[in-house]
Amino acid sequence: MMAAKKQTVTDEKDARRVRSIRKDAKKEIVRCQNPSTDMNAQTPEALICELRIKLDKQAEELRKIQVVLEESRDKYLELYDFAPLGYITLNDKALITEVNLAGAMLLGADRNDIINHGLNQFLSPEDLKRWDRYFANMKRHVKKPVCTLTFTRGDSSLFHARLEGVRTTCSEGAFAVHIAISDITDMRNAEEALRESEEKYRKLVETTDTGFVIIDDQGRVLDANLKYISLTNHTSLEEIAGRNVTEWTAAYEKDKNAEAVRQCVRDGYIRNLEIDYVNASGTIIPIEINSTVVRSDEGVQILTLCRDITARKHAEYAFLLASKKITTLSKITRHDINNQLTVIEGYMDMIECKEHDPTIDEFFQTVSTAAQRIAALIQFIGEYEQIGVTAPVWLDCRTLVDTAAKEAPLGKIAVKNDLPAGLDVFADPLIAKVCYNLMDNAARYGGKITTIRFSAEEAGDDHVIVCEDDGDGVVADEKEKIFERGFGKNTGLGLALSREILDITGITIRETGESGRGARFEMTVPKGAYRLTDGQKEKV
Repeated sequence: MMAAKKQTVTDEKDARRVRSIRKDAKKEIVRCQNPSTDMNAQTPEALICELRIKLDKQAEELRKIQVVLEESRDKYLELYDFAPLGYITLNDKALITEVNLAGAMLLGADRNDIINHGLNQFLSPEDLKRWDRYFANMKRHVKKPVCTLTFTRGDSSLFHARLEGVRTTCSEGAFAVHIAISDITDMRNAEEALRESEEKYRKLVETTDTGFVIIDDQGRVLDANLKYISLTNHTSLEEIAGRNVTEWTAAYEKDKNAEAVRQCVRDGYIRNLEIDYVNASGTIIPIEINSTVVRSDEGVQILTLCRDITARKHAEYAFLLASKKITTLSKITRHDINNQLTVIEGYMDMIECKEHDPTIDEFFQTVSTAAQRIAALIQFIGEYEQIGVTAPVWLDCRTLVDTAAKEAPLGKIAVKNDLPAGLDVFADPLIAKVCYNLMDNAARYGGKITTIRFSAEEAGDDHVIVCEDDGDGVVADEKEKIFERGFGKNTGLGLALSREILDITGITIRETGESGRGARFEMTVPKGAYRLTDGQKEKV
């Protein structure tokens, strides 16, 4: 560009010199036509000789200027032909009148084959109308309009080009259009690759089950995926864009979250931060946060991964509770076994000291009963040790009941499963034994029982799973005792064990039936430990 400017300046100087010589020649002719006093004193031959000398001098100057102009033209042609951009000149009929070597190479044709042909013959069919609009703008003398078109070379290969044109007025009112063409295929391919890459990673971010959010150094949301948006209890990015993440942070952790943002900006990252979010209904959602700072010309951005760790928290709590209960059980069981063994040892000593008489049979019966109790306790230990060993999971209630009904010794008793499809509970897998124990107890102690029914009810924010029968029921003063270890006609461990299993994830159980009209066990599942799926509105 600088070389072109310098060349233009040189051309203008040469043109001025030519005009000056012509002006001097005209003055000399006028002087000769109007001779002065000095000229009248000269002979005609002297005047002609003087004029010839001056004309020869001017002719020499003109020849020198001509050489300079030709050299300048050659340099201009070299710059024009070997420029990295294609230059094409069209007349007012859109026919090519000039094209440089780069332009001909871009089009993949010989220059002689291009002259007096329309540029549209090299365009892809999809861009013909766009070209017509572009050239129409040039006719209206729009200053340097720019457009992007797709061309077809002589070998049928395609390339993307950027066109920038300018219109100039020629003689007799005609005009010419000068167009610079640059091949932007590589740039377009890079842009397309970048777009595809961004789309791929956007899909990856949107399909992951982890929340992804980009915030600024003040904690304001710049971008987020759908999972993160759902964690904030919103449905679209527009609802949270520009808002601070502390707005959906639990009140007691707002300061902690704000300080974490400042720390992340200062240190460049933050790892395994646990923050409680809260939704519009007041439900607490524990979140694990990992963030990294990215600094660019656009400023500081914090890339953050947010994972809902509700299930993990439930599992941790259940594990701690189970560990505590196992420790307690170990102490109690050892104490009970020692007591029973003391009974056995005492009666055995008495047998040894006595002669054989009818009372021995009673002693032996007591020993046998104590041994049975020991066996029951050992069995209870084996079952209890399994509580909390496996992490709680989501289990389908209908399937639990159907499975237990196949295993329980029910005889002719019918099981009616009225639990809704898709009702899941978050519980220890041993909850299947709870269903079994309830059916087993009903069959053993229900008396005239014919039917056991399972159903579900809502109780505020909680869900209640009901197991009821049409048997004899439970008398009022035994409604709590039946859950005590050792109470009852058998081992007295079934319902006690059931309560322990349910308590792992906060589920409670109680007997609310009316004596003489059947037993009714209500298992209350707290909010967060049940969900309705299968097309129903999910509640977790």
